[in-house]
Amino acid sequence: MRYICFYSLLILFFSSASFAQITDSDRLFKKATDFVKEKRYAEAVSIFEDLARNNEHDAQYNLAFLINGGKGITKNYSEALFWAFLARLGKIEKAEELTEDLIDTVPEKVLKDIREKVLEHLLVRFDNRDRAVLTELGDFYLLILDEQDFENAYLWYNVASAMGVENSSDIRDKVEKELEPDTIVKIQSASRKRYEEFTGNELIENGKKTITKEQDYES
Repeated sequence: MRYICFYSLLILFFSSASFAQITDSDRLFKKATDFVKEKRYAEAVSIFEDLARNNEHDAQYNLAFLINGGKGITKNYSEALFWAFLARLGKIEKAEELTEDLIDTVPEKVLKDIREKVLEHLLVRFDNRDRAVLTELGDFYLLILDEQDFENAYLWYNVASAMGVENSSDIRDKVEKELEPDTIVKIQSASRKRYEEFTGNELIENGKKTITKEQDYES
């Protein structure tokens, strides 16, 4: 996992990965961290923003950190919190501390709006058939809201488990213990609809052709 600590300018990059595994994203990330070392913060922000919009969670954290500090871009607590929330959903450990600090900084109404914006962002990824977002949606209802919503968390972990997302079934089963039997049945029905929505229009790699279930039945 890549992130940089701006206080000490400690750069963590590639770790034990071989050069054969280095991607364009890695190269851009390193370029941005080099810009930070050189105090060329605006150029670093530009790269981190592009990577953050491509759902690179370590870049989301670094972008949030720079925006929060007003380095290379004007300070904006609301924007910093948006990216920090997404980084936290991406399991960036340092994002938890940053989000907690920022939550105490912004007004309650603004905080509510940011949470809604984060959920909208996640649902767009769901519409785009991004498998990785399924557990992030579950985590949203446990980690990002001011009060945990076990029902919606269970819904998304159930979908993630059906899609074979690692560790999702264990979390789903733990959340299930927080729910009443009648609620579980209701949410299971709702999660089936989401599962069918997610799998109902998948890309088929052969020929890069999109085939819906309905087209499948007709063929």
